[in-house]
Amino acid sequence: MNEGTSPAPDVEVLRGRFELLQSRLNAARIAYLNGTPLDGHEVSYATLKQIAQETIEANYELQRARYGKIRVKLSIAKLLRRGR
Repeated sequence: MNEGTSPAPDVEVLRGRFELLQSRLNAARIAYLNGTPLDGHEVSYATLKQIAQETIEANYELQRARYGKIRVKLSIAKLLRRGR
């Protein structure tokens, strides 16, 4: 990125949304593995899968805004397997 230029505001909003969903996915994964509630509800595999899908969609929106196309394809299985 050149000095004096900043990414378009919508890219920053999309990045923030993606990071929020990524954090939520990590929290949901931990809650699912430990059998603890998240937001007062037990996390089922279906819920975990839905959060992962939302994270992927947010990532794709960010990639489209930033690069004009999707450069890195994600899958639910890879997101749930990844240990961060």
